[in-house]
Amino acid sequence: MAAFILNFLLATLQTFVALLPRLALAWIAAFAVLALGIAVLKSRTRTHASRVDDGVRAWAKGLRYRDRLDNTTERIGLSWFFRFWTNFASAPSLSFFSLAIPLFALYQAKGIPGEGISSDSFSIESFLRVPGIWLLPGLCYAGSMLLSFWLKRVFKRVRPPREEKAFGYKLKDASFPSGHSLTSFCFWMMNAAVALHLSAPLAIVLALGGATIVALTGLSRVYLGVHFPTDVLGGFGIGLVWCVCCWIALYPAFAPKG
Repeated sequence: MAAFILNFLLATLQTFVALLPRLALAWIAAFAVLALGIAVLKSRTRTHASRVDDGVRAWAKGLRYRDRLDNTTERIGLSWFFRFWTNFASAPSLSFFSLAIPLFALYQAKGIPGEGISSDSFSIESFLRVPGIWLLPGLCYAGSMLLSFWLKRVFKRVRPPREEKAFGYKLKDASFPSGHSLTSFCFWMMNAAVALHLSAPLAIVLALGGATIVALTGLSRVYLGVHFPTDVLGGFGIGLVWCVCCWIALYPAFAPKG
């Protein structure tokens, strides 16, 4: 089993290196379009965005605290529920799933007659043809992490004010876009897109499950007070653009030949 996992990791690394030029070109194009598009949209929707932020944040505060005038009466159970979804969309969690899902797909594929993969024989061609397409969500996730990092530095939006000792009060990075919302959207929606080309029932399950996870992730960021609602919506919108760019750039490498 250890040799099987090692071979998988080596094949994954080879795949990443082979696809890096495509991924880099797609990322540069997406970043340029997004940075320009968001800057234009920001100047035209500032007033409406402020209204959305104020209204939704007031609703979230009413949901979080039993008394809006008393921030010490937090609904503990509900807060831990949303903390779970925030942590579920964290980098360690999504990184684990980025490798665990294709590893499981490879384990399943090697037992299918005629697929040509065994625990002793890995080729980049056979790896891409059978389980490798399940690496696409992880590659999309990696690109989304980089988008979040740089877009935050372009727009430099200050985080919502939080009380000392409140969840996330020490966060110093910029608020826009919500990195959790962006990366969660990219990973789970790309899984659904991959499944759509393999199994319609599986695609439906992943789409519904992924949409639920993504929605709860975004809501958790607003509920916990670490993002404005428009940060979350921006993360979802950026995620959609990046998913399309990533699919166009990388899917041909995984598509069956002939």
